[in-house]
Amino acid sequence: MMKNHTMRNGQLIQVNKKFSSLKQKQKEWIASELKERYIQAMKDKNMKLHPKIRDQILYDVYDMIEKKEIWIPLEEVERYYYSKISSFVRSHQKRQMKKGE
Repeated sequence: MMKNHTMRNGQLIQVNKKFSSLKQKQKEWIASELKERYIQAMKDKNMKLHPKIRDQILYDVYDMIEKKEIWIPLEEVERYYYSKISSFVRSHQKRQMKKGE
């Protein structure tokens, strides 16, 4: 057996898979789910979410990823998610400014 693979549920899966190696459609779906849920949780606040709420969004989306049988380590999704939070906040602020026009 290869050192970067393991058997899970009768399937050989790569344990060191990177977010960038997912299919474009999978990356877009995950990015969209994370962004929309984060912005929805922000509601009218223009600041980053409390860590407990932020992490709950991550785990909820990761559960959805597993249900779709997309194999990616949680750490990879987490790294991507945390790198995007500032852009989610900016995107929310722009939406709020458009509403206020």
